[in-house]
Amino acid sequence: MTSENADNMPKQTGKKLLYINNLRIVLITLIVMIHISITYGADGSWYYSEPNDEIVSLAFLTIFNTVVQSFALGFFFMISGYFTTESYPKKGPGKYLIDRFVRLGIPLFIYFFIINPLIVYLLYVKAMGESVPIQNFFGTGPLWFVEALLIFSLCYHVRMKIIPEKSGELKPPPKNMTILKYALMLSIANFVVRIFWPVGESFSNLQFGFFPGYIGFFIVGIIAYRNKWFDNFNDSVGVRWLLLSVIGIIVLPMLMILGGAVEDVTPFRGGVHWQSLTYSVWEAFVGTGLIAGLFIVFRKRFDSQTWFTKSLSDNVYTVFIIHAPVIIFFTYIIREIHLYPLLKFALVSVFGISLCFPISHFIIRRIPYSKRVL
Repeated sequence: MTSENADNMPKQTGKKLLYINNLRIVLITLIVMIHISITYGADGSWYYSEPNDEIVSLAFLTIFNTVVQSFALGFFFMISGYFTTESYPKKGPGKYLIDRFVRLGIPLFIYFFIINPLIVYLLYVKAMGESVPIQNFFGTGPLWFVEALLIFSLCYHVRMKIIPEKSGELKPPPKNMTILKYALMLSIANFVVRIFWPVGESFSNLQFGFFPGYIGFFIVGIIAYRNKWFDNFNDSVGVRWLLLSVIGIIVLPMLMILGGAVEDVTPFRGGVHWQSLTYSVWEAFVGTGLIAGLFIVFRKRFDSQTWFTKSLSDNVYTVFIIHAPVIIFFTYIIREIHLYPLLKFALVSVFGISLCFPISHFIIRRIPYSKRVL
């Protein structure tokens, strides 16, 4: 890099990215709420659900899930890609791989062989009296994310062994046209992949219909770290994309009604249908816009932490691992309480998520050696 280019490139501040920790709190809350909303009628797959024929609540919960799905997990993958690139050269290949297998592999193993079988046994066998084949006791559940991240991390390691990172001129942060091109490419990738793997179809809980975005944002996180984009991304670009995303969210109900989602959502999930193409484009643009916009909002407004928010962010990963049994237990014990579905959704969201954090902080992370993993 020439001295002229170096002078024109904004400097990395070197401070702790506290706004990222605050973002993680919000993102994990939204992801847990996705699973709660499926319990009360939203489209999707979850351990426990209750029948709901009330059209307003069904529509609200489905739209809520669609919006959150468009950006929350992609955001997490982008953050993971960023910190993967930061930690790899510091730890070195060997220590990096050990760390990944400890922090990702151990929770995945425990969930697959202990937590998931316990959920299946207590919920389906004991509570519901169902007969469950032995192979159905084992599964990744929501920890498919950890499984995918472990795969991505291994792929990153292989890539670094084959093509080592080279220092070079920093690329400027993406402007509007770059983000537009990315969203268009993601739209096409979503549509093409969903012809073969519609949304809802999965292997080991990996829904490949969403993976173009997951892979894309993980790579964006890698590029962002190498080029110091987190500090230098333009405020006005992020705000503009956030506003466009809000417009996209507003028009979503109309798109769903015009596409016949009230009668059947199947054409939106995949295949050669205009509904699938429309959803693929909507998801790519709205999800990308929300990530760009919320990133700016948190960087500008929420770049500090109190002892309370620090405690919450420290427990995000553990909450993700344990939230399924906590939420299932809470929703099942209040199943006989007859409330409007949206009210139940709000009740479980507030109290169920509020239970997850203290369980993580005061119980799970107090287990000897747990902080090495969590």
